[in-house]
Amino acid sequence: MATTVSAKLARTHPLSQKLQKILSQNLDSTETRTALESLDAFYEGESEQLDRKDLKAHLDAREMDSYRRFLGAFDSVLGTLSGIEADLDAVNTTYAEMEGTLRTAKEDSAALLAQTRELKSLRAKAIEKKDITNQFLTRFTPSEKELAILTNPLTGISDEFFAAFANLSKINDECNAFLMNDNQKAGNDIIESIAIAQEKAYNKLVSWVQINQMPQNMRRETPELSPVLRKAMAALKSRPTLFQTCLDEICQIRQEIIVQSFMDALTRGGPNGMPRPIELHAHDPVRYVGDMLAWLHQASVGERELVEGLLFGDAMLSESLSADDVFSTLNLGVQRHQQPDSMYEILGRCTDRTCRPLKARVDEVLASHPGATLAYKLANTIQFYNQTISRVIGPTTALCETLKDCHTKALKVFFDALETQGIRMGAFVQKPGRDLAPPPIVKEAIMQLRELMASHESSMLIQPNSSEKSVEDSFDPILSASLDPLLAMCIKGASSLPRFENAVYICNCLHYIQSPLSLYEFASTRCDAILTQIETQLGVLIGELYSVVLQQSGLAPLIEAVDENLGKMPLAHVPLLDPRTISTTMSSMDVYLCTAGFDAQTRLSGLLSSNHQERAVEGAFAAFMAAYQRFHAAVMEPANKFEFPASILRPVEEIRTLLVV
Repeated sequence: MATTVSAKLARTHPLSQKLQKILSQNLDSTETRTALESLDAFYEGESEQLDRKDLKAHLDAREMDSYRRFLGAFDSVLGTLSGIEADLDAVNTTYAEMEGTLRTAKEDSAALLAQTRELKSLRAKAIEKKDITNQFLTRFTPSEKELAILTNPLTGISDEFFAAFANLSKINDECNAFLMNDNQKAGNDIIESIAIAQEKAYNKLVSWVQINQMPQNMRRETPELSPVLRKAMAALKSRPTLFQTCLDEICQIRQEIIVQSFMDALTRGGPNGMPRPIELHAHDPVRYVGDMLAWLHQASVGERELVEGLLFGDAMLSESLSADDVFSTLNLGVQRHQQPDSMYEILGRCTDRTCRPLKARVDEVLASHPGATLAYKLANTIQFYNQTISRVIGPTTALCETLKDCHTKALKVFFDALETQGIRMGAFVQKPGRDLAPPPIVKEAIMQLRELMASHESSMLIQPNSSEKSVEDSFDPILSASLDPLLAMCIKGASSLPRFENAVYICNCLHYIQSPLSLYEFASTRCDAILTQIETQLGVLIGELYSVVLQQSGLAPLIEAVDENLGKMPLAHVPLLDPRTISTTMSSMDVYLCTAGFDAQTRLSGLLSSNHQERAVEGAFAAFMAAYQRFHAAVMEPANKFEFPASILRPVEEIRTLLVV
């Protein structure tokens, strides 16, 4: 038991516990090593062994010393904190005072803040209204710069002017569209101010056109239409009165310039004498009249371009014309031709003063009795230029009406000349010559007709859409006036000739007339009529030649006897048809038929056409063969009681062979 108590005491004794704790320590651990190294450095010197014995006391002493130093450090911190606390108390006091002051100030400024907020709201609304007003003024009122450009008479007309003018017109349209419904007063005020500015701008435009353009540009023979002038005239179209005033002045100026230029071209010629004056060619009526009309056509084209530029303004700037077609401006768009009558009226006014000198000179040429051919060429020339110029300036203008009158007068002179020729032909009948050829008067008349038909064909080139019937109908009166007296003269001249020579002569005249007619389609009807007459005369020639061949072959009395007695009695009993007479006739006929072709050609040698000669010979021989076939058939008929008829007759094919040879 004592042992047990000792063991318990040993376990509970502090030293024993410490020893056990020390013995149970792991001396190899890092913590133990570090602690030992620290203790080793804790004591140094000779008293190290002694000091190690009082380790705990030393540790406690050091611990107390550390506590004292820590407390000393905290004393200074405590003093500092006390000062800070005092400062914080002072700050709190000051803050409380300031809070009271601010509360009082806030209560005092509440009304001012409310007023400030209200003023800020009003300011925001005012700024918004200002922006709206600025936008309104920008949209519905022109700027000061634009007004100065539009109304200041000292500034010129430029693209800036038209840009400002377009903006002014746009503003006016928008005012009428948007403002007159909501705000009548604002709309009326703005429109009134715009109207005043527009009126000043229009007056400035008119003054610029009248002062800067008309005295200089419009008095040139070939005026130049600048883009600015085109735009100016386009803008003036919105004021018809001002626009018409400018057009009237321009027309008056162009009248003077064109007629003066026309007179200069007639009498003075071009610059430095080239081209030469037109009147130098007065001895050549066709060239003289053609040169005058060509000059007027060229001037009309120039005036057409000028008037289009004035009427349609800058619309032409974006469109190009064909260099090969002076009439291409007729097809540039409907918008450019909303007033074609006005354009033609202006063109007519620009060119009407050329009518009097032109008509006087054409009348003078026609009064000189130029002859049928020359008068017809003049009529065609005038008609060509009338149709050409009418496409440029309009068909109802004074110049075109004058050309129509000149054309009518030229045709009258032409038909009067043809009538005079016809009367002369009827009064003087030229007898045919021995050769039965057409007389010189027929040749002269046909030569004239050739020239007339050639001139008419060339005039058809300006009427590509005319039908063949209309072209033929237009020339029929000329053919009638030319050919009817001529044919009557030929028939009258041949009336004293024997029937055969009469037919040859008339056939020659008809052939000479028909030959040139066959070259032109518009004379086809008259050509067919003459061919019918030729066929009639060829029929006469065939009949006459058949009679000659029948007589000279000796077959005529035999054919006559057959025709008289056929069917009445046997032909063998007819005295003229006995076999001996028939044999004798066949022998003499053989001799004649060997030279019948040559003899027929000799008789028809007066015919000018070899074709007519061949047809007459063929027709006569065909008639002879038909007669011989009838005679041959009658003799071979058993009822006519010829004995051995084949021995007294020539076969039909043999006779045909002889005639062909």
